[in-house]
Amino acid sequence: MDTNEMKAPLQAVIDRLVEEREHVLGEERITLASHLILGGIQDVLKCLERERISSDTEESLKRVWDKSDQEAAAAIITLLHQGVDAKSPDGGAAIALQYALRNSRADVISLLLERGADVNSQDEFGDTALHRAIEQYRGNTAVISLLLQRGADAAVQNVDGQNALHYAAAIANSEAISLLLKQGIDIDAQDETGQTVLHYATVIANTEVMSLLLEQGADVGTQDEDGKTALHYAVTSHNTDVMSLLLERGADLAARYEDDETILHYAVRNGDVDVISLLLEKGADVAATDNNGEIALHYAASFGHTERILLLLDRGSDVNASDNDQLTVLHHAVTRCSPEAVLLLLNKGADANALTKDGLNPLSHMILVKEDDPDDDYLGVVRLLCSQEPKLKLPPSTQSLAINQLGMLACAQYWQDRYEKKQPLLEIPSEVVKGGENAVEMYLAELEKTDSSEVVHRQKICVVGRTKWGKTSLVRSITEETSVLVPLEDRTIGIEVFPLRFTVDGDGNKMKATHHDVTFWDFAGQGVYRVAHAVFFSKRTLYLVCVDLAAYNEILEQAKKESKTQRDEVPQRFFEKHILRWIVLILLRQPEAEFKLIGTKHDEVSDSSRSEISHDIRDRLGQFLEKLDGSIQITGHAATALKKEFEEGLVTTSVTNVESIQKVKNSIKHTITAKPHLSFKMPITYTRVINYILEKRQSVVGATNQDRMDKMIVSVRQLCKDLLKLPDFPQDTDSREILRVLHELGDVLWYKGIDEELEKWIILDPSVVLDLVREVINHKYKEEVDEQYKVLSQNGILPHSLLMTFPSWKSLAAVEDKMVHLFKQLLHRLNLVYPVNDMEAIDKADILVPMYWKTRETPKADLKLLATQKTILTQDFGDSWHVATWRYWLPIVVSDAIFVNFVVKCYRPFVHRSARRAYFESSVRREFRAVVNHSANKTGQYNDILIEVAAPTEKLAWAEMMYFVTDMEKILEKDYPGLTKHARVKRFIVDDGEDRGVNDLMENPEDGKRQRAKARWLPPDFSWFTQCAWKNGGVYEIHQLRHQLEAVKNIVVTSESCRLPRLWTLLYPRKGSHVELRIHSDVSDVSVLYFCPVSSLCSHPQCRGCCRRESSFRSVEIGIKPKDHG
Repeated sequence: MDTNEMKAPLQAVIDRLVEEREHVLGEERITLASHLILGGIQDVLKCLERERISSDTEESLKRVWDKSDQEAAAAIITLLHQGVDAKSPDGGAAIALQYALRNSRADVISLLLERGADVNSQDEFGDTALHRAIEQYRGNTAVISLLLQRGADAAVQNVDGQNALHYAAAIANSEAISLLLKQGIDIDAQDETGQTVLHYATVIANTEVMSLLLEQGADVGTQDEDGKTALHYAVTSHNTDVMSLLLERGADLAARYEDDETILHYAVRNGDVDVISLLLEKGADVAATDNNGEIALHYAASFGHTERILLLLDRGSDVNASDNDQLTVLHHAVTRCSPEAVLLLLNKGADANALTKDGLNPLSHMILVKEDDPDDDYLGVVRLLCSQEPKLKLPPSTQSLAINQLGMLACAQYWQDRYEKKQPLLEIPSEVVKGGENAVEMYLAELEKTDSSEVVHRQKICVVGRTKWGKTSLVRSITEETSVLVPLEDRTIGIEVFPLRFTVDGDGNKMKATHHDVTFWDFAGQGVYRVAHAVFFSKRTLYLVCVDLAAYNEILEQAKKESKTQRDEVPQRFFEKHILRWIVLILLRQPEAEFKLIGTKHDEVSDSSRSEISHDIRDRLGQFLEKLDGSIQITGHAATALKKEFEEGLVTTSVTNVESIQKVKNSIKHTITAKPHLSFKMPITYTRVINYILEKRQSVVGATNQDRMDKMIVSVRQLCKDLLKLPDFPQDTDSREILRVLHELGDVLWYKGIDEELEKWIILDPSVVLDLVREVINHKYKEEVDEQYKVLSQNGILPHSLLMTFPSWKSLAAVEDKMVHLFKQLLHRLNLVYPVNDMEAIDKADILVPMYWKTRETPKADLKLLATQKTILTQDFGDSWHVATWRYWLPIVVSDAIFVNFVVKCYRPFVHRSARRAYFESSVRREFRAVVNHSANKTGQYNDILIEVAAPTEKLAWAEMMYFVTDMEKILEKDYPGLTKHARVKRFIVDDGEDRGVNDLMENPEDGKRQRAKARWLPPDFSWFTQCAWKNGGVYEIHQLRHQLEAVKNIVVTSESCRLPRLWTLLYPRKGSHVELRIHSDVSDVSVLYFCPVSSLCSHPQCRGCCRRESSFRSVEIGIKPKDHG
């Protein structure tokens, strides 16, 4: 019997409709949310726009939707006429009414209401028929009026706290608003986030609706849960017309926001120059302070916004205003590392000698607060302040300063001395400053000893683009100075490195000849390599993006044959996938990157086609820069450089045309000589070192793989000794410092801080590591027939036995026994691989290579959002354990790469790991279980990484979550500064299916305290996040200790043994091999003392979770409530 026949008749009709639609979706491998399946075809197609489904699929969906709609409507009408009860709550009338509203079936709606269907029944989102009608029938109030006549309650709120008036305001339905207001609905009703309908109308910037609401008495000063009024929303949208309307209707310029900010403070942070100008014209007070004593000018200086600084100064803002800590505007500006902003303030009279309450001038302040390595802009501000008179006092050089701070201090002392002697202040590369005081002094001493004719400018050029687009042929033709056409079967696997040297003649006067030493890095274009390649992206690099002119021209010609709507969409998709994707990927890792586009296969297209392609690329790139989509924010000079590059037109070439090759070569030379910040100025001693290394490389050209490994992986100590034997090599030179700089530049690879043993070795040729990576990650393995290769290509599992058959790894093992272990450990630390067996040492373990997973290609049917079904954790544990859920939203261009890095990063020994293509599980018996899912949203876009952790208690679940979030944040901060620097990552706690954004709580503990009072969804102890524990080792260790103690407590409480004493003491010495565990009697002063080796405790199955992480315990008392065993 058909199960639908056993259901209420109306419900059975809707179920049949859903089944028919789900069937065709399944055939097309499309996953949609249930409300879309129930709705009209236009909503479905709109949702699938980014899926870019074929026209055949679109037509198929339309046919099924129309057929099922007609059949359902006819069946419902027939049943109602036959007397089916529409009043019964279980009769299916509610879902039938939802269907009718979503599909605009006015005839069905009218009949259902006539037969008594509950007009106020709510769907899964809490929406009533009135909510749905307002959204569905824009510009048509007949159905809305009918619902109101039948008793629809306009005040009913959905799960987001929105009533019908909120819906009407959100879509600017003024007719519906008027109807609802006549029903007496509260015009200032707030949704779950505290927003009124006026907030909604302001967001969409509809002045007509806003005027209507204001005329009807809407309160212009109502604040949402974050304290924002409608005026704040207008500022954020940069809409001065909306702002003017609100100000005319009484919006208060003096009203205070969070942290006691005024609207002017808020506008400087979130608005633009026009917005700020309007507020100043209306009387905003430039001298108003927040609770930190900061005026709006402090904010502008902190963001380095020169236009905003100038505007505020012109309106009378005090250039020397100080906050509660006596930090002046200049103090705020210098740490923003904007030389332009600092120079503007100095020219406007900012006092460079003003002191904070700690007695620090701006120069000393910026040196002492800089915890991470300074970039060239930061050093540029230091250099600028060193030219101030009178001479600024510097902080003392003490052991408490970090290495980078000592490096900046040495720079400042040098520049101040040069300024007093009226000598030019030479730039000092940031790579040198990272090495500290001695590194700076040595570099400057070597530079002064080097004649200008001996200075060499080192440059790195990375060449990227789609495979088969002529990258390798181009690079080899440029570097070999002849036409080289590389056969397709010989295309690059991994990365190839090619050298180029040239001299730019001087002008005979001030401009002297400059010598350039360029290294081209040719990156393979296959998608499997993208994550591995990103490891080798670095600053001070020019990125060449190759464009196949023939392929681009084919797309443009194809677009001309498409329908009008698709004519622009086809080339836009091509541009995004094959050109813009590379640019965005690089910018997210290197926000200051600079690019040059080169058109290849020039001879395969006509002159007019080349011109059309050049204009098309320029226009699309211009659109990208003008309206960045929120997923990326690039630095100002990088954006300017991109615009300038494409204003000059696309440079094109063909490897069959020597003249065009020379043209491209000259263009590249011009670019790198015109951008000195892309070069590293090498003193003669540094050049001697690199020349020695190049000679060593040359000596193994044509040698066996084994000989190459032997001579390219050398002892650092021995290399330093060999360098001292070179003719005229200064015996007091710190060769290690030169090698460190060469590593920063990518000329050698010397991995410090990963493994003490690995640190003793240096790789003289980066291609050695590239070859090792290439043998682990190789697109050609999918062509192999051996079963081990199939497993590798499909699941990413690389057996150790197979790895050791690869030539480079086999030769590596022959260099020294421990080399395989060291380099497998290196790949693990680079977030490329991890051991399959969590109990086995990595040197003999099979390894898992997530890059083979290709999560984007996984069928969508296997990647349903956890939010739309019972999660894996809920399915396994039910309600017995607490589940903590966290979600990251990431730009789709890097979400898969970050997921792959994350899979490796959060690997931990002694934690059971089970990996799939789109998610992986981690667990420790009785302690926790976690699932991390790279998931697609309802449009099929893989933006989300969802983390779920289940544990016996809420504290344990969130303590374990801390490790996952910390690992992710370390990846984002280290490898994707273009994301973290500009806050383009969205972070959410998922509470009862609702996303709760937590970005604003980072590094702002006070906000967390205020939020806790009104947001019970915050975890029990969330200070690890608000204090950014991943940046602060001390904070991290404290929370780690708390978690370990909670884990020990849980093991004791849940033990199946008899009742245990309430008080235990655990001592884990900072140094030593034994843990002291003391069990105190409940009835006497006697205690039992155990000494347990750390290794034994760590290997105990119930203790692996609490003792698996490196830390130091202190003596603590753990109050344990015994478990009631009945």
